[in-house]
Amino acid sequence: MWLAKYALCAVMALALACGGQAEVIFSNVMIEGTLVDGASYQTGSWDIDFSFPDAVVGDQPDPPRRFGNIIITFEAQSDLALDYDMLSILGALDGSGIIFFNEVIEDLVNPGVIATHNVVLDENSELPYTADLLFDRATTHVKVKKTFFLSAEDTADFDVASVLLVEQRLVPEPATLLAVALIGLPALRRR
Repeated sequence: MWLAKYALCAVMALALACGGQAEVIFSNVMIEGTLVDGASYQTGSWDIDFSFPDAVVGDQPDPPRRFGNIIITFEAQSDLALDYDMLSILGALDGSGIIFFNEVIEDLVNPGVIATHNVVLDENSELPYTADLLFDRATTHVKVKKTFFLSAEDTADFDVASVLLVEQRLVPEPATLLAVALIGLPALRRR
């Protein structure tokens, strides 16, 4: 699996070097919920990262919050056909802390849901949590909705659930990347 990811990254780098303008444009970004104070986001050529300095429930902060939510929505559009989503969630879990996570990706070109992901993370889960979502079909324009519900009941132990950082990388289908790289090779040689 890791070899395939590195090969994909190498093809992406080659396509970017040759094609120049290949990227994902993120728009209509909304961050809502009870745990989003101070939340921010940053975009790159293929990724969008969300930071949450205050998304904590459990024994901290003072007074304790026992539950809360985060809802993120955005659109992503590219000249290249997108067919893959690499997701990473960094946070903390202990005691009764639980993170319920749901993601839905909709195709806006040919309307319909093309990927979903659900997971329940608890103190036995490994963080950061990563997942790879393969789209049912490639598309150039998607709408993404991520929903987090955090809960940490009061127990005798230390209880916490937090989300600090959510990273998402949208990846073009390999055939499209390879075509862009091959078309751009003569231009790269001329340089």
